[in-house]
Order: sequence, then structure tokens, then C-alpha cells
Amino acid sequence: MTVKNAELKITAGQAEQFPHDGKPQIALSGRSNVGKSSLVNGLAGRKSLARVSSEPGKTITVNFYEINGLYYFVDLPGYGYAKISKQELNRFSELMEGYFKSERKIALVVQLIDMRHPATKDDLAMIEFMKAMNIPFIIVMTKADKLKKKAY
Repeated sequence: MTVKNAELKITAGQAEQFPHDGKPQIALSGRSNVGKSSLVNGLAGRKSLARVSSEPGKTITVNFYEINGLYYFVDLPGYGYAKISKQELNRFSELMEGYFKSERKIALVVQLIDMRHPATKDDLAMIEFMKAMNIPFIIVMTKADKLKKKAY
């Protein structure tokens, strides 16, 4: 499918702000700084639709990008970033639980894993969670461009 129109529709800091229009959603999940926002930009064919940062922990909301008016790419906050307060960690947990346990049309979760490192405990827990909840998912390895030649 060709992306003709892509726009940031909703930036949600609370579950009550999530869209309820029934459009299918493709969620991007993974640890902080694994490349979720970069993947949104690549899939949409735009360089700066989603904000990209070299610092982990910058996406602190659930961002809904409407694609061709038909479905959403959902850029979820990254997990595993240690430099956040306990209060922020609790807010993040509630936000993620609100996303996955609410009545929404999750067509697919794209679980991103940095191929330079083994899957983290959080990555594995997320995969087990999706299995337990019967959420369809695929795993995409990122950061191939950062590998040293000896790693291939």
C-alpha cells in the first residue's frame, strides 16, 4: 500500500485520550532508542513525521499517526530506560496497560529489538505478554547499520 497521507493525529498522555474510531492499529513496541520513531518515518516515507532523538526516553506519550485515513501507526513509549522517576514509571505502566487492555483494533504489534545486543528481559516479557493476550506480533531487528563489519 502506498502512503499518500500521513499525519500525527493524537498525542496521548492518558488512556482516555486514545482514539475510539475503530480504525485498525499497527503498534510499534520496544525499548527506548530502538528505532520506533525512525520506523514510523520510514514506513510513511517521511523524514520528520515522528520525532527522532539520539537520547533514550524522549517518547513519553502514545502517538497515533493516521495513514491514508484508514489506519494508525502507533508509536509507543520505549521501555527499559532507567533515568525516569518512579512516578513517571507508574504513569508509563498505566498508559501501556490502558493501550493493550482497552477495546481497540490492534491489527499487529511490531516488536523492535536492537540486533547489536541480546533481547532484554523487558523484550522477552513483552513477547510473553503479547502471547498471553493473543495479540498478533512480529519481531523486527533494528540497528543493522550500526553493526561492525566483524559482526556479520
